Amino acid sequence: MLISLECLGLHLKFIPKLSMMDKKDNEFATKLELPEDCALGSVTDDDKRLLRKIDRKILPIMFLTYFLQMIDKISINYANVMGLQTDLGMHGNDFSWLATAFFIAYAVAEIPQGALLQRFPVSKVLGANVFCWGIILCCSSAAQNFSGMLALRILLGLMEAVIAPSLTMYTSMWYTRAESTPRYGFWYCGLGVGQIIGGLISFAAQHAPANLSFGGWRIMFVVIGAVNISVSLLVLFVLPETPTKAKFLTEEEKQRVFERLNQDQAGVGEKVFRWRSVLEALADLQTWLLVLLTILITIPSGVITTFSSILIKGFGYNSKESALLNMPSGIVSIVSTMVSTYAIAKGFSRWLAIDLLLLPTLAGSCLMSFLPASNKGGCLAGIYLVNTTVAPLALIYAWTGANFKGYTMKVSGAAIISAGFSVANIIGPQTFQAKDAPRYIPAKITLVAVNAAAIVISTSLRLMYGRRNKKADQLGVPARSSMEARMANKGGVQDVHDDENFRYVY
Repeated sequence: MLISLECLGLHLKFIPKLSMMDKKDNEFATKLELPEDCALGSVTDDDKRLLRKIDRKILPIMFLTYFLQMIDKISINYANVMGLQTDLGMHGNDFSWLATAFFIAYAVAEIPQGALLQRFPVSKVLGANVFCWGIILCCSSAAQNFSGMLALRILLGLMEAVIAPSLTMYTSMWYTRAESTPRYGFWYCGLGVGQIIGGLISFAAQHAPANLSFGGWRIMFVVIGAVNISVSLLVLFVLPETPTKAKFLTEEEKQRVFERLNQDQAGVGEKVFRWRSVLEALADLQTWLLVLLTILITIPSGVITTFSSILIKGFGYNSKESALLNMPSGIVSIVSTMVSTYAIAKGFSRWLAIDLLLLPTLAGSCLMSFLPASNKGGCLAGIYLVNTTVAPLALIYAWTGANFKGYTMKVSGAAIISAGFSVANIIGPQTFQAKDAPRYIPAKITLVAVNAAAIVISTSLRLMYGRRNKKADQLGVPARSSMEARMANKGGVQDVHDDENFRYVY
């Protein structure tokens, strides 16, 4: 529900603290109250201009950070077909452990990274991590053995754990719940673009002269690391900490951002740590269903990210061909993400979009698992179809931003779900065992099973959200979990999610 910008400035008194704010931001937010005669309605032309202005300033940088962390992840995939294992003297399941160690560190780091996001501005925490992982990637080019590369991948996992919680929180600072979903989709498309650009980088690096002591995969790591360092400066010095500190917005526009979030119950709340909200997140069935759904849909995504080049090479292609043939996977990722998030922005159900996206993933898993390797076209089609599984993760991030309430609960929920993402990526690589090469049938069958289970969990979430909303309508209270209801009955600090109009989106 929105109001025209002309209503602003008539009555200035009080507005709830809805965006990610420090004490100075809170003082700013106490200035605004809108008169009763300002009717609420559809998005105005002024709002559309404001959104375009915000989009131009922050979305490209958010996209770049997600794009680069995807490039970082798949760089090890491309390095593998460029001679990494031979150069470092790796054997057996060493390569699988490189992928696994990265995500073990990724999962462990979610708690300290969440604490940093609670204590410091999101953009500064994100920028510092991007700078650090750029340095680590450059150092990866100097690795001389498996142990050295393993240590660097662990450090990289510790740094990259910040990406999903930080971008989820940052998006929630600027947009209503309906508007945020396509924005999640936009920066999440960095994953698909990373697959495409990564293939080109690998293809180009493989043309480095064979007699160079500094091999093609080493050159690739230096180039990617240098770009990360450059983008970190944009995040640190160009991306605003909060809407109130955005130099590109006028005072009236800053006020408008706050009011739009207020009307939508989309704000992230005052930036104050509350144990109550941590307990609510941990005790909420929603959290663990989303974690389980994340694990089930990420296992195929993680497998494809790390092993797609190996699988394609196993169909009888050389390393250069494998790099180029992996690029259409990125196109599938982008199209599925943008179509699904746009459909949701137009009112399509989130849970149904996830279920529909998982159907081609399931079909692709079956093609990969049961077609003979001699059927190259069918096996390639299977790999490409499996890439639709990346789109539901963007919708889960959007669900987290929309259905977790208040700053602390959003940080906690995002961190727990990101840990689930890590767990899935730990499981996925371990399904690829050296003894199963070159077809890796057990791993492919795993993809079929987890996709079918994901459809069941997504549908369960829809039923749970619907039941909670119906109960809230009957009682005239906010939609919430049983733990939230018990905490509210005990009294205490009122938070943004105590608004009786709050309802879950699904």
